[in-house]
Amino acid sequence: MAQTKVVYVSSERIRKQLTKLRTIQNRQNMVDDLIESYGILNHCQLIDPDPCSYDDLLLFHSSDYVDCLKKHNDADETDDVTDELQEFGLAFDCPLLKNIYDFVTTIAGSTLAAVNAILTGAQVAINWNGGWHHAQRDCASGFCYVNDIVIGIQRLRTRFQKILYIDLDVHHGDGVEAAFSFSKYVMTLSFHLHEPGYFPGSGNISEIGLGLGKGYTVNAPYKRDICGEVFTKYFENVSTKVWESFQPNVCIIQCGADVIAGDHLGGTNLLPSDLSSCIRTLLKWNIPKIFLGGGGYNPVNAAKYWTELTATIVDAPIQKDIPDESSFFLDYGPDFVLDVTPRNVIDKNTTQYIEHKVGLIEDNLEQFVRIKHVEE
Repeated sequence: MAQTKVVYVSSERIRKQLTKLRTIQNRQNMVDDLIESYGILNHCQLIDPDPCSYDDLLLFHSSDYVDCLKKHNDADETDDVTDELQEFGLAFDCPLLKNIYDFVTTIAGSTLAAVNAILTGAQVAINWNGGWHHAQRDCASGFCYVNDIVIGIQRLRTRFQKILYIDLDVHHGDGVEAAFSFSKYVMTLSFHLHEPGYFPGSGNISEIGLGLGKGYTVNAPYKRDICGEVFTKYFENVSTKVWESFQPNVCIIQCGADVIAGDHLGGTNLLPSDLSSCIRTLLKWNIPKIFLGGGGYNPVNAAKYWTELTATIVDAPIQKDIPDESSFFLDYGPDFVLDVTPRNVIDKNTTQYIEHKVGLIEDNLEQFVRIKHVEE
């Protein structure tokens, strides 16, 4: 671990903006409160970021989409859904938010602050406010109004040649994958639940990139109710093969909390300790890393998960019992412990299924990435 403190991005202004998302309720307040209650922030350098600029948004998003967001900044959430709003995805799962332009510049600004910390010498930055991986270039999607991840990667490209993006959210990281599907300089690796009818419907293992980027898109799908023993081995095998093949200069990890058991939009049987084990694998890599949030629709479990991950990242052991200093202490009842209760389900992923997926991924890496690396 680097000698300098881990950078932690947060502020009251960001938390207030995120409360606009009804799907996550008071999640970010609970996350920061629990992390602070454990004293973990004593191991971090806290950064209160500025909103990003109009030009920052254009690092990925189209000017038409950004102009639409800006135009409707003063609109009311109860306004009628126009054809224009529907065209830009601002309906249904991504309804118009009050001060929507302020919202997206705040969220993107938080991730750019983490990126700027890395660009100025930090080795690790955490921003649980970011990680909105479904937003596309010209439209909102899947509760995501801005793709702060792609914007952040674009900024990282000003210094780092090869960037690895790892997505641990239970849903496929389609927005980030689509943005870099033709690039051999940004490799995307997504672990996600994949079954008919499950959002966003993409992320099959056969999707490996296009053109010069063929082989630099890696999808590691799994079936419903995957357990920790299976997932951690799957993750270590695939991530190690990707690391050895691509040899990135920097890594961004999206840690969506909907991957944890008990999320009503999820479908796994994974616990925070399982994902902490995966993060420990990544911490062994001697390159800068940025950790982002993402999905997570059980606020209590999201707070527990990101608290345990933060403690893992800063290497600060914490107790099992929830500190009674927490402002949300009563929400962690009746057991008041950091543990998340596993579900009583049978893992649908057989050893043969996972080994087959690992084999296919390894073949693609051997055929495209390693050969290109040797040629260069």
